[in-house]
Amino acid sequence: MKTKTTNPDTAPAGRLARRGFTLVELLVVIGIISILAAMILPTLGKAKDSAKKAQVRSEMQNISGAVRAYEAEYSRFPIPSQITDQLKTPDYTFGTMHMTGNSARRLTNAKGELLPKIATPGRVQVSNAEVVAILRAQEKFRNGRPTSNRNHRMNPKKVNFLNAKDVTSTTQGGVGTDGVFRDPWGSPYIVTVDANYDGKTIDAFYGQGGVSALTKADNNQGLNGLTRVKGGYQANSSVLVWSLGPDGLASAGEKANQGVNKDNILSWQ
Repeated sequence: MKTKTTNPDTAPAGRLARRGFTLVELLVVIGIISILAAMILPTLGKAKDSAKKAQVRSEMQNISGAVRAYEAEYSRFPIPSQITDQLKTPDYTFGTMHMTGNSARRLTNAKGELLPKIATPGRVQVSNAEVVAILRAQEKFRNGRPTSNRNHRMNPKKVNFLNAKDVTSTTQGGVGTDGVFRDPWGSPYIVTVDANYDGKTIDAFYGQGGVSALTKADNNQGLNGLTRVKGGYQANSSVLVWSLGPDGLASAGEKANQGVNKDNILSWQ
């Protein structure tokens, strides 16, 4: 009696389809997937980072444009009267100090780390929440605290100069319930406005020699295109806006192009 043998090359397709992967084949597939993931993930991370930086540039431009539009409408900059009444510097920085009732506290980044004190010297030190409220014609923040625009005294025409996304926390990018406009990494935008109307602005952080001075004298030129004057390092702009960048940090003990300051994003650069 003859035994029928089946040639694998001519076996029915259904029978071959039931054949599973061997362990070696599975390991090869897993290895290929791992290699592809290792190649793709860093690229995706860089793409997301680039997208956030582009978003920061756009939001900083929107803030600057809103401040200039306000000035064109009212012939003054959106600096609260309680600040201008006691201001002893030519410009004002809405920095990392945030009013909560009758006192101010330092804001934190998304990691919960206290930010360095970035503020114009004086009795009233506030964050960008106050200027944002004026630009958006808001009398109260969403947490119920009154703004510097009570009774619309700083924006009597109730013009909304700034379009910005509202968010439900104080660590997300956008305008939080406390009124602070934060970048995509959860840190507040720093906004400096020309208070003496000379068309030039000295930021409370970047105006410092320890941050913006070049390592050697060079015709009063500072880092990032700033110029040294009597009051510090200034930019030829009436509005300066900057972000603490992906790391959410800044240090007055380091140069503008070094350490934690290196990734900061500047509107004038």
